[in-house]
Amino acid sequence: MKKLLFLALFISSSLMFAQKNEMGQQFQANFEITSAKTLGAQEYEITASGEAGPYGRVNITMHFTNKLNNTNGIGEFTGFAWSQTPEGITEATLQGVTRPEGDKFIGYSYDALTNGKIMQWRGEFDFISNKIKLEVKEVL
Repeated sequence: MKKLLFLALFISSSLMFAQKNEMGQQFQANFEITSAKTLGAQEYEITASGEAGPYGRVNITMHFTNKLNNTNGIGEFTGFAWSQTPEGITEATLQGVTRPEGDKFIGYSYDALTNGKIMQWRGEFDFISNKIKLEVKEVL
């Protein structure tokens, strides 16, 4: 009986502290890398532009690093994005991590926008074909 009571308390407390991460609108963002440069050992910067759902044409700059100096290719990035629509200009700060997968890199990010929204995305960086494909979700 004590084991059953303990199990019930454990499950209810786990559910109480579970994170609420509801998602709003979802869209794809597809970018063409327009420039890339090496800033030093394991440090790179790219610029890209493309279509990103309700934000129309978006321009991004991303700075890739490997501050943990690991050998398995996991790294991090920071960046900045902006777009202009008839409603005005929206800007975003970008921060996330990347990991290699085959001949591409997979990236994950949570970004803050000037319109008060938070976006979460998972994306594929293909530096061979100069393309970036993202699946973006608004965090509510």
